[in-house]
Amino acid sequence: MEAASPRSISVYLDDDAEPLATYRSPATFQLDTTKIEDGEHRLRLHAVDALGTIGTRIVHFTVRNGPGITVTGLRDGSTVHGVLNIDINSFSGDEPFDPERAESHGPIPVWTWVMMAVVAAWAGWYGLEFFNTPAQFAATPTYASNLALAAANEPAAGDQAQKAPAYSGKGAAGGFDYEASGASGYAINCSSCHGAAGAGVPSTFPSLAGDPVVGASDPKQQIKIVLRGLHGKVIAGKTFAATMPSFSQLSDQALAAIIDHERTSWVNHSPTITPDDVRRAR
Repeated sequence: MEAASPRSISVYLDDDAEPLATYRSPATFQLDTTKIEDGEHRLRLHAVDALGTIGTRIVHFTVRNGPGITVTGLRDGSTVHGVLNIDINSFSGDEPFDPERAESHGPIPVWTWVMMAVVAAWAGWYGLEFFNTPAQFAATPTYASNLALAAANEPAAGDQAQKAPAYSGKGAAGGFDYEASGASGYAINCSSCHGAAGAGVPSTFPSLAGDPVVGASDPKQQIKIVLRGLHGKVIAGKTFAATMPSFSQLSDQALAAIIDHERTSWVNHSPTITPDDVRRAR
């Protein structure tokens, strides 16, 4: 047996006993909210089919035609004591904007202070991290590890062509002053494993002092190891557990300086290289 189709549908507002209107289904009707008090309301729909069976649906809605009201100093559901200073204000949607009336006297929200602190901390870090380091400090251990600073302070190609290189007086190869930053680069990137004196750690990190690769006249193998890393290779009959990581993230100049420092320090007296050698090995 087929269900009977609805014959009529009545529209009620809130708990009114009389409907706003009754229509033959289907229908379209207009609800004039300007005649309804602001606040929460219910629309009740009663549909009656040919057998007299009634179906009901309730729709909740909120009317807000009047001016908006703001209250500062008292929150809904708050527990309070003493004397309260409460600011109240109202705005209508069709009113022109008034800065004085729109100004709030409430406290600045906590999240605003947090965001301001985060922005200030980031600005301070950025300024310290990327400010232009004076040339006399750029090669010190404090700043030599900062690749962004090193790149920012590295003279442009045109400047290099105009100015004669200033050597440290300790060691240079083919116009490249490796000793100016080689020792500090080694201290930052290598000494934690291989030691300040290049002695390494038995069975963990190999010694660079007297190492056949570091002492070889051909530097290609050492450059390759520094660029790509190494693991599981037997050195002088010994196996070392630690993995040599890749340092390809360093610049050609930084790697050449570190390698030259290793090849000319401790008991090593090997031929030095230039950044061009590293560049070709990449």
